[in-house]
Amino acid sequence: MPAFFLYVRNITYYLMFVTVVGMLAPAGKYKKFVSLVMGFTLISVMIAPLARFGRELPITNWFEGLDIYENADSVESSYIQWRNTYLRDAFEAQLNRQLIGLLEQNGFTVHSANFTYSDDFMRLTSVQLEVSSQEAPQRVPFIRIQPVRVGQQLETETCQTATTIKNLISQFYNLPQEHIYVTVT
Repeated sequence: MPAFFLYVRNITYYLMFVTVVGMLAPAGKYKKFVSLVMGFTLISVMIAPLARFGRELPITNWFEGLDIYENADSVESSYIQWRNTYLRDAFEAQLNRQLIGLLEQNGFTVHSANFTYSDDFMRLTSVQLEVSSQEAPQRVPFIRIQPVRVGQQLETETCQTATTIKNLISQFYNLPQEHIYVTVT
């Protein structure tokens, strides 16, 4: 844990301890004495790490848990990079959930999905998918024989499946079918 967070945690624990001691201290002149001692102790707890700051505890250790982008010129550009990364991840997660739900409702399983979208994360521009049809489980006692599809019939079914998926996605996202790429496995 970075040194800064340890410092804040120690002060917080000490303040909780002081609160409990303050509740348990007897009323009257002893309570004032306990408060005075605890106040001086709090000041020493807060100052002690700062006294060692330059020698034993370099400032780089204080912030080692924070992600700072190395190619950022300033704090503002670092924040913009962090924000864009966060928005991209959230947008892609939302698109994945929507797409998986849409296709599972219509009998398809999504194996992989890649999205292309605008820089402001407001508009989807293209989708590339790898999907397969969900087969209903057959209840056969001991042996399951699956017919083999050969040649032209398989290609026709694959094209129909791809067209169906393109229609679904095109209607849902209002995206031209030319920007939807589907691979059926």
